[in-house]
Amino acid sequence: MIHRFSRIASLLLLVPAVPAHAQTVSLEATTDARERGISWSDGRPALEARASIPVSSAFDVDLRATTLRNSARHGGSELGMTVSPRFRHGMGGLSLSAGLDGHVFLDESRLNFVEASAGLDYSIGPARIDAGVSYAPRQKAIGGDNLYLHAGAAIGVPGTPLTVYGGGGYTTGSTRNAVRAARLRPGGDAWDHYVGVEHSLMKFAVGLRYSDTTVSSNRIASPFNDRHAGSRLTAYA
Repeated sequence: MIHRFSRIASLLLLVPAVPAHAQTVSLEATTDARERGISWSDGRPALEARASIPVSSAFDVDLRATTLRNSARHGGSELGMTVSPRFRHGMGGLSLSAGLDGHVFLDESRLNFVEASAGLDYSIGPARIDAGVSYAPRQKAIGGDNLYLHAGAAIGVPGTPLTVYGGGGYTTGSTRNAVRAARLRPGGDAWDHYVGVEHSLMKFAVGLRYSDTTVSSNRIASPFNDRHAGSRLTAYA
């Protein structure tokens, strides 16, 4: 057990260890690491480290490492890492982006997969809206292909350090292997949504987020399924 956690700690330390000119580096602790309304950490507390490394004025590489707590969804992997080379273009309050997201799982390379993604983000005053799409072409690791459409909005509450936000998405795709397709679509196509509030103070923030999905309770039997795909209130800092 000690060796297992030391490996996670070592890999997490590598993510923030980026050049001094990096745009952002952050570390988050959460009661449940959730993606698209389903848990990636077996419904248990997790740590996540992020960094963004600018390569040029229009191109950067985003890095993320998340403790997965031996989640069944990713074959019992302890740590997931995402490497995202991305082009960005800004025009006033509008920002456009496009790139790739490579998802890598410690000791479970057979479950690695890649997505192409694009999005837009528009800010005006204390408000921000965003929308995007991610597409994973047919891959054995996810039992087919997978398309995710999403949108969200956030607004700072005037005169307070609070931000309220919300959004949702829709997951669909084709299935060639239903057992592995259950990783990203347990029960088939589904909607997800979330609402939250965040309190910020300088470079520190705490928040609460409620999320839910329409994931069917009649999910197929799969070693990559777990029970953490419904409504959940999470806290993070």
